[in-house]
Amino acid sequence: MSPMLKFLRTKERAKKLIFWTLLSLIILAFVFWGAGTYKESAKASDYRGSIFGRRVSSQEFQRIYLSCLNDAKLRFGEAYNQILPLIDLNNQTWVKLILLEHAGKQRITASNQEVIQDIADSPLFQKDGKFNPEMYKRIVRYYLNLKPREFEEQARNNLILRKLFVQTTKDISLLDEEVLGAYKRDFEKVEINYIQVEAKDFLPQVQISEEALKEYFQKNSLQFKEPPAVKVEYIGLDYPEEAKDEDRQRILQDLDHSYPIIKNAQDFKNITLKDYIHRQTDFFSQEETTDDIYSEEFYKYAFSLKENQASPIIDTSKGAYILKVIQKRDTYIPVLEEIKPKVEAALKLEKAKEGARKKIEEYRGASDLKAAAKALNLRVKTTAEFKRGEPIPDIGMAEEISNAAFNLKPGEISPVLAYQDSFFLISQEKFTPIDETKFKEEKEKYREDLLEKKKQNAFNNLQSQLISQANLQEK
Repeated sequence: MSPMLKFLRTKERAKKLIFWTLLSLIILAFVFWGAGTYKESAKASDYRGSIFGRRVSSQEFQRIYLSCLNDAKLRFGEAYNQILPLIDLNNQTWVKLILLEHAGKQRITASNQEVIQDIADSPLFQKDGKFNPEMYKRIVRYYLNLKPREFEEQARNNLILRKLFVQTTKDISLLDEEVLGAYKRDFEKVEINYIQVEAKDFLPQVQISEEALKEYFQKNSLQFKEPPAVKVEYIGLDYPEEAKDEDRQRILQDLDHSYPIIKNAQDFKNITLKDYIHRQTDFFSQEETTDDIYSEEFYKYAFSLKENQASPIIDTSKGAYILKVIQKRDTYIPVLEEIKPKVEAALKLEKAKEGARKKIEEYRGASDLKAAAKALNLRVKTTAEFKRGEPIPDIGMAEEISNAAFNLKPGEISPVLAYQDSFFLISQEKFTPIDETKFKEEKEKYREDLLEKKKQNAFNNLQSQLISQANLQEK
């Protein structure tokens, strides 16, 4: 679940005061500060992209971007500076714009009175269960650096999205059987006995002829296809160690001022701006990681930009940069001679796996695992307890083995199960059912949490559909 969507979840409200009393207090705070106006930083002709065929101005985008930034500040508090590099604010902004656009089409609104009530009900602005104007002033003006009108509009948008969440999920419910089934899946435990045959033990026996190698490559050439790759360069400013929010904002503003010069430059390395760094990468694909790439946005722009086209400013954990693609390389299939060791290793492993599977299959019908293990010169191993969805101790995240473990009957041996480059036979050592008494005690709280997850999944599905329908085009 994304941080923005978690922020939108409805929290239990504190005890309410009389509405008109709260209204007067908030109005008083607004009067004390002044009404405020939005900052105008972009020309009317500027736009950042489009959604649903509608242009989104730079000003509108920046407003929602700042609201996402403030959502993160309020949600994470002191941990904000550590969390921020992990948040894709650009993506969150577009998602929020798309959701708000959809909410508008659904005629979901929030009146001034609803916004004021929502602000007053927020525990953030309460002291001893009551709305506190001074706390409100301190947080909004000094922590968020906003004018009241700006914060009010951000609060209005968040309220609209919460209303959209409620509207989308109002008909979702849970049957008792669903609650019990989910509880069992979460809390049943099992231990297993197993024997394991590894493909690597059969590798020394594998002999590969030149003809077999050529035939294997011809049949599996697509397996060795090299993906599209790019070579990029970027210019910008590194963040100082333990950079504070004001440091980041200063650097972002500096880069924003220099953006026209950088965007129109023929060659980044010829740009002479004080303290600016310039770096260039080798070819890399989307599946590869490199120390030169600092965020998902780097990959996004690296594989969406045209050659010599400059990206927008990319804010990362290391600094703020502008990226340009130097060269693109299309996907291709190398000739055998170019990757012969790689192909040979793949074929040998395949033959070794065939040998390992064949060997353990011979003992599938043994009376028990001990007999099979003795015949294979192996020992039976026993795991510690594990639940569904957990790594199996000493094996790993083997979903097929985990599913089989919970479905076996006492004394039953599984079919041959594959995980990574090994093959297994397993049996149940111990099955631990749920504690019925504990389930009765926890049932309603568990139902509440499960229902919230179900609603969140439904809302996430709506979000995915809307993103697909929006036909987002970034400038």
